[in-house]
Amino acid sequence: MKKFIGLFLLALVLQTTAQTKITSIPFELYGDHMFIKVTIDDSEPLDFIFDTGSGLTVIDKNVAEDLKLVKKEVKMNTTQSRFQLIKHNTIKINHFLMEGNINVYATELRHLEMSLGRDFDGIFGYDLLRHHTVHIDYDNSTMDIYDHGDGPKDGHAIPFKMNTSIPTIAGKVVLNNGEAHEGQFFIMTGAGATLDFNSPYAKEWDVIHKTGKHYSYMVKGLGDAETPHYEGHVISFEFGDQIVEDLPIGISTATKGIQASTKVAGIIGNRILREFNITIDVPDKLIWIKKNSHYGEKLNINSAGIDVQLSKDMSKILIHQVIDNSPASEAGIELNSELVKVNGKAISEYALPDVKKIFRRSGESVDLVIMKNGAERSVTLQMKSLIEE
Repeated sequence: MKKFIGLFLLALVLQTTAQTKITSIPFELYGDHMFIKVTIDDSEPLDFIFDTGSGLTVIDKNVAEDLKLVKKEVKMNTTQSRFQLIKHNTIKINHFLMEGNINVYATELRHLEMSLGRDFDGIFGYDLLRHHTVHIDYDNSTMDIYDHGDGPKDGHAIPFKMNTSIPTIAGKVVLNNGEAHEGQFFIMTGAGATLDFNSPYAKEWDVIHKTGKHYSYMVKGLGDAETPHYEGHVISFEFGDQIVEDLPIGISTATKGIQASTKVAGIIGNRILREFNITIDVPDKLIWIKKNSHYGEKLNINSAGIDVQLSKDMSKILIHQVIDNSPASEAGIELNSELVKVNGKAISEYALPDVKKIFRRSGESVDLVIMKNGAERSVTLQMKSLIEE
C-alpha cells in the first residue's frame, strides 16, 4: 500500500511539473480582437494583435521608422500588401523573451486601424505557437505560455493540421436547404467573425444562395483592397464535439490570400472561439477546447445597416457603408456622414466596437445625430436583423 501511495504521489508531482507555465500574459479583448504588449529591441511596450492566423510577425511601417529599425533590402508582396524585412535583436511579450530566430516585417496597417477603431503596432501568431504551447483563457483575459507538450488538456481534444502556418480543423456545415458539407477550417483568433466560407468552397457549393436571406458589404484584409463579402446564416456547424445551430456566417469573394484557398473551406473566427478556453500544441497537433462563461452568448449581427470606421486621422467615426434595404438606407443616411451622438451620448464616449455592438441589437431603436457637410440631423432607426425573413 505504501508503495502504491508513493507511485501515485510521484505521478502527481510529474503531472504538476508538466503543467507549470513559463509565464502568464494578460490580454485586452477589444471588440473581437486580442491585444497584448510586445517590445522589439529596447522599445516601449507596443500593442500587438495575437492572431493564430498570422504566419508572419508584422509591425506597422511608421512604428518601425520611428524606432529607427534598420531595414534590409528584402521585400515581398503577398495578399495585395507589401512587406519589408527589418533587422532587430530581441522580441519580448510582456517581458517574456522570445526565441532569437524570428523575422519581423514592416507593412502598412492604417487601414486596419481605421476598421478596428484604434491604433495598434503589429500582429503576431505562429512565431509564438511554433516555439510554445499556448493556453488562451478568455474568462480571465490571460494567455499562458508553456513548453511544448505541457499546458492544460481540459475539455475536448480536436486534431488539427497546419496549412500556411495556420491550424485547421475538420468541420461540417448544414446549409439552409439541408445539404451537409465537410471541410477543413482555419482557426483564427484575429478574425472578428463567426464562420466565414472561403470563396472557392462557397462557389463550389453555391453557398450564397443556400443561406436564406443575406446581404453584402465590402471588407479589407491585411491588404487595403476591398472585396464584396456576404452575410447569411446556416442551419448548423459542427466541429469537435460542438454543434452551433442557426449560425450567422460570412461568405468571401476574395481572389487572393487565405480566403481564396482551395484547400481550406473557411475560417472559424474569434466570435466563436471566445466561447471556449483553448490550448494549442503544435507538435501534438491538438487543440483542446473547454466551454467558458461566454458559451452560448447570442451571436447578433448588423441590424442597423451601417458599417462604421474611423477617419484617416483617427479622430472621427464615419459611416463607411450603408447596406441596401436596411433601416439606415430607408432613413436616407449617406456615406461618409460623421456620427456625432448615439442615444444622446457624444460619440467620444464610445469605442468603435461599442457602436458596432449597439448596431447589432435587433428589435431595439437607436437615436443618432449625424453630420454631413457641416449640417447635423437627428434620426431614429428601428433595428431589425438583416438576415431574418
